[in-house]
Amino acid sequence: MHSEFVTSLFAWVAAHPGWMSAVIFISAMAESLTIVGVIIPGALVMFSLGALIGLGHIDFWTAYWWSTWGAIIGDAISFWIGRVFHQRIRRVWPFTKRPEMITRSEEFFRAHGGKSVLFGRFFGPVRGTIPTVAGMMDMRWRDFMVANVISGILWAPVYLLPGMAFGASLDIASRVAGRLAVLILIIVVLLWLTTWLVKHAVRLFQAHATDWLQRFTVWSQGRRFIGPISTSLLDPRGNELRGLMTLAVLLLGSVVLLSLSFSAAGQQLPSGLDQSLYHFFHELRTPWVDALMVFTTELGDYQVLLPLSLVVFLWLIWRRNHSAAWHWLAALGFGMATNLLFRWLLPVASPDQATQGIIGYSFPSSHATFSTLVFGFLAVLIAREIPPARRWMVYLAAAFMIVPIAFARLYLGIHWLTDTLAGLCLGLIWVAVLGIAYNHHPKAALHWRGLLAYSVIALLATDLLHASLDYREDLQRYQPQIVLHVQTQDQWRAGGWRELPQQRLDFRGQRRQDLTLQWAGTREQVEQQLQEAGWQPAPGLDLKGLLLWLSPQVELQELPVLPQLHNGREDELTMVRYGDDPTRRWLVRFWDVGARLQEGDMPIWIGSVSQQQREPRMRLFTFALDDPLTDIPADLLAPAWRGLHIQQVMGSNSGEPITLIAD
Repeated sequence: MHSEFVTSLFAWVAAHPGWMSAVIFISAMAESLTIVGVIIPGALVMFSLGALIGLGHIDFWTAYWWSTWGAIIGDAISFWIGRVFHQRIRRVWPFTKRPEMITRSEEFFRAHGGKSVLFGRFFGPVRGTIPTVAGMMDMRWRDFMVANVISGILWAPVYLLPGMAFGASLDIASRVAGRLAVLILIIVVLLWLTTWLVKHAVRLFQAHATDWLQRFTVWSQGRRFIGPISTSLLDPRGNELRGLMTLAVLLLGSVVLLSLSFSAAGQQLPSGLDQSLYHFFHELRTPWVDALMVFTTELGDYQVLLPLSLVVFLWLIWRRNHSAAWHWLAALGFGMATNLLFRWLLPVASPDQATQGIIGYSFPSSHATFSTLVFGFLAVLIAREIPPARRWMVYLAAAFMIVPIAFARLYLGIHWLTDTLAGLCLGLIWVAVLGIAYNHHPKAALHWRGLLAYSVIALLATDLLHASLDYREDLQRYQPQIVLHVQTQDQWRAGGWRELPQQRLDFRGQRRQDLTLQWAGTREQVEQQLQEAGWQPAPGLDLKGLLLWLSPQVELQELPVLPQLHNGREDELTMVRYGDDPTRRWLVRFWDVGARLQEGDMPIWIGSVSQQQREPRMRLFTFALDDPLTDIPADLLAPAWRGLHIQQVMGSNSGEPITLIAD
């Protein structure tokens, strides 16, 4: 229903291009208006328009010119407002609550003069206010409009092109497999959400942390249990070790009691949400993303984190920063304690182990906890040494290590969502406690640039070593296993072919293409038969082929053939044949679905035939895209199976004829 609504919406837009032009113009103009532009995420709006262009729903030049004119007129209106109201602008919301927005633009204008109008459109912090400030500073209309028009012409493609590349990538991914496009969207949204949360959380904490801690200190004074703990953490002269140990015991004990109370109430892992998310990610599995996720999850393995932790500790000792070294040990000790304690007290089967009755993981996830502690507290050590305005970037870098590692383990089915989130929360709480305690110690020479450099080198070196030794084994361990389906040749011909896939399945079981071939034979035999009939191996996907996509004049024979997925598995044999039309070619693809003949353990390959055509896009790209609905000539593949035993049957699902081929 949702896809039908989206399709109908785009069809309506295509039939009413004037409405889309108006929407683009108004969006660009509103994004450029003072006050309104501060609220509207302009970069996101333009990126989304670019994505729609890349997907083929909007014409590039239409979007370009209307967004350019909207930006120019919006900035002109903002400039006029500044000229008319001058300093009274400061008394208008949101500048009454955030006066630094005007102040920052004034400093930028004084530093760069008239060029600030040209550059300010591309500089996020002053984007929404620089035209108004230029008006407040009585810049001449002529000078402003020259810079305004030039910046408007340059601005649109700068923001549209990344979105266009993203949209085109989604289009390609959806043709390879819908699940790949869904996964790309999930990862992009996850990274954007991580950036937004970290940026706003750090700024919120920096603005209110001192006041919150003072209130907590006043509230805790005089209380028998909380008072001594808060004093030991907030006053370096107190017994900090006792306070940290007390909090660690309380924190770990609370997790244990919470888990035991859930068990007593009959709410055991995995929950319904855990299982639903596991099956959701299982349907998203693709071979190429599997390879990336295995490499990502190895960043959080103990073979990487322990050497990294040792390098950081030795650096702190060498620089004689004993306070930082002691707090670093407190972070590592807590992580190791959670690993040992929870594996012993709260064992939980991983998603893949749950089906086998094996228990080898814990609640919360010690892996998520330890990676959060290492990268999180390393960010605390470095962030303390740099100006407050840039600290959010340090924490964001740590989050970009922690979140992908946790996501990779969810995607690969190593952990449940519940124990992963619990592990992340546990690690964040302990990092926050240690950070508060550490920041109340006097500053010492940390030399954070050296610490960062050695940490990055240690991380890269240990991860590459770990990957070189264990990557293949880990990739094999986390691969979904094929269930073999064995039958005799007589059984297969008599009706066993009905048990094999007859349509290529995509995300959520969506049927994408008829599978009209079932060929029993070795890969070498099938390939040889096709080559003797005039077929040839398809051009592979490599760097040269990817670059050729950027040429609008490339020939179809030069373009690579994109792989396609059936039920999460890539086609293992793809052959191509060229005809008289240079803009079209025939493709035959075969998948190994685990079907075997009992005679000689012979695989039964499931195949499809499609025609591919050259498709230029926006005079910028050239793709080779499948058209699975093309009528297939009867004699197209007949020469390939000459001399073999052929049987045609009528498909039970699609109604299309299926050809059975064997010696």
